[in-house]
Amino acid sequence: MKKTNKQPGFTTVELLVTLFVAAAFLMSGYQLYAMIIKNNGEASARAKAVSLAYKYLQRYKADDISVPKICAEATLTSPFLTDIDKAGLSNPSISIFINCPYSTASDSTRSISKLTVTVSYNYAGTPQQVTNATYVNKQ
Repeated sequence: MKKTNKQPGFTTVELLVTLFVAAAFLMSGYQLYAMIIKNNGEASARAKAVSLAYKYLQRYKADDISVPKICAEATLTSPFLTDIDKAGLSNPSISIFINCPYSTASDSTRSISKLTVTVSYNYAGTPQQVTNATYVNKQ
C-alpha cells in the first residue's frame, strides 16, 4: 500500500468556490447599496416638494389678498419661484386652487375656502406631484 502525504491548506477548488461566493455577496451588497441611494434621492426630492407646497400653503393662508373673503372658486397663477425655492427639484411648478366645498349656488357668503397647493416636479425623468390642502376661514 502506498502512503500519500497530505499537506495542510486549501485546494484550488475550495479557493475558487470561496471566491465565487464572496463575489456573489459583494455584487448583491452593491445592488442593495445602489437601491438605497436611489430611494434616498427620491425621498429627498419628495420631502423638498412637500416643504415647498407647505410653505406656499401657509403663505397664501396668511395672505388676506390672495384668498377671497367671499367664497369663489379661483385658480391662482404659479408664483415666481426663486432659486432658493426650487433648490434640488427639477422643473418645479406650483398651482394653487381655491374652492368652496360648503357653499351652494344661492349662498356664496360663506367664508370657508379650501386652499389646495400642488407642486409638480421631475425626478429621474419621471413626473411627480405632491398636493397639500387646508381650510381657510376668512371673516
